[in-house]
Amino acid sequence: MAAAAVAPGIVPLCKNDTYGTVAPQDQHPSKEQDSKVKKYSNEFCNHFELQSPWDQIYHQIDTAPVRRLECEMDDLVVFGTIPETIDGTWYRVHPDSNTLPPINNPFVDGDGLVSAFRFIKGRVSMKFRYVETERYLLERKARRQLFGRYRNPFDNHPCVRLANDTTANTNVVYWGGDLLAISERGLPYAVNPDTLETTSHDPYGGQIAARTFTAHPKVDPLRDVLVTWSYAAKGLRSRDICTYAIDQSGKTTDEFWFKVDKPGWPHDGWITENWIILANMPFTVQSDGDMKQPGADHWIYVPGQAQEFLVAPRHPDTPRAPGWKQGEFRKYTTDHGLIVHTGGAWEEADGKLVLESHWDTYNLFYFWNPDDFKPPEQPTGDWVRWTIDLGQPDGTKLPPPKILYSGLTEFPSVDERFLSRKTKIVFFATIPPEDFMRIDGIVKLNTETMESEKFLAAENGSFAEPVFIPRSNDAPEGDGWVLFYSTRPTSTKGELILLDTADFSRPVAIIQLPFASSFQVHGNWVPNPRPGQPLPPLGKPVKDVRPSVKYSPLAKFQ
Repeated sequence: MAAAAVAPGIVPLCKNDTYGTVAPQDQHPSKEQDSKVKKYSNEFCNHFELQSPWDQIYHQIDTAPVRRLECEMDDLVVFGTIPETIDGTWYRVHPDSNTLPPINNPFVDGDGLVSAFRFIKGRVSMKFRYVETERYLLERKARRQLFGRYRNPFDNHPCVRLANDTTANTNVVYWGGDLLAISERGLPYAVNPDTLETTSHDPYGGQIAARTFTAHPKVDPLRDVLVTWSYAAKGLRSRDICTYAIDQSGKTTDEFWFKVDKPGWPHDGWITENWIILANMPFTVQSDGDMKQPGADHWIYVPGQAQEFLVAPRHPDTPRAPGWKQGEFRKYTTDHGLIVHTGGAWEEADGKLVLESHWDTYNLFYFWNPDDFKPPEQPTGDWVRWTIDLGQPDGTKLPPPKILYSGLTEFPSVDERFLSRKTKIVFFATIPPEDFMRIDGIVKLNTETMESEKFLAAENGSFAEPVFIPRSNDAPEGDGWVLFYSTRPTSTKGELILLDTADFSRPVAIIQLPFASSFQVHGNWVPNPRPGQPLPPLGKPVKDVRPSVKYSPLAKFQ
């Protein structure tokens, strides 16, 4: 990147820095003065070798994204034109520790910070607020870190070892008029979708005995229910899993419990009309004794262990497959690999299940690798389609999946109006194998024609998870817009990129944030729940005001 232009008489303090020391306009600094200024500049850029413990999360501390910030703003800067028919709010959540976290704690930990971007007639407002979890409030009250390494209760301060330590930092899902802020280690918090104020914990009143809640519940558009599951449902290292549904009033139905043979990590899954399928990744939970050791982690990656598909009936009293008994679930397996996130799924006419997902040969969560594990030099992965024959017995190994798109992919997004039915359009992020912590493109893939389009990030720039926005309620599948967050090294500001699905060559609009925000995990687009009634902007409410004639500069003419 070329150095920014510097006004005459300004000596840059840092490389590519426009700030500096003012020298007289009519003279140039001597070599001795120039040497002193450069020495001072280097010391200034190194903070005079003063240290800050915050450097571990603000890295590099001078140029890192903004963290720990609650704010609101109306009328963000927009380049281009946002279609006025886009009417709703994009919610995201960030793991963003409000107090100084333990050294080398995984990036997936941290307090849940919800960000919202509201689209109203071509204009965008934003709001950032922390979810006021019990953990967040306890640490704010103490003004120090009390909770230790990710999901290790034995590493917490003794005064909070029996506290609710869920962080609400992995996903935000709109259901029944509330935003559910979720991390799968506990039950969700309810958040007001306009103010982002935290209103309650466990909004469904303990109807289900499960103590956890998936970060990826699925909305069934046909039955208008939220289908969800809980793993480790009876506590730490529990092998119990519970699946159930929640209607718009908050009533739970279709509760089904089963027990797997070992603790696992079914982070995401699929739903079809009659089945729920969980992608159980090859991880195990450390024993209580191991977790009591200094610096111990909750999860440990298990090289060589099969990726599993846990299949259960959505309506446990009436399983819809020959040979299945009431109360039965089955486990199907494939080779070792990881399915972290999933795409569409449906049932074929012959009853077979068809599932789509990414399929990776490397562990994205490298910080949970065993000490003696050597990861592959070149990670590989594809976007694939699996087929499960429900007539096959428990424990059957699935045939190899069909490759639909070659290359590392993540964060799939489908048209959720068609969830549980056969689909052909999927959007996902692509990852360069030489830098698997960066997203370098967003792809639209038609799995019938195998045609794909890709929008690329700027050089060394990065994207985040895309969300799909339908053009209208009755638009064809995949017709609308794709929205995602973007950063690039030539700017200190984050941007929202809006693509039309009919043309991936260039954005329709770019919405500029006043700063680069911290790492997001997941988010969702929520259309205006009251179509025809304008949503309130997310900025500070405007007080009622009337023109004050008495104090007008034209008052003398009255």
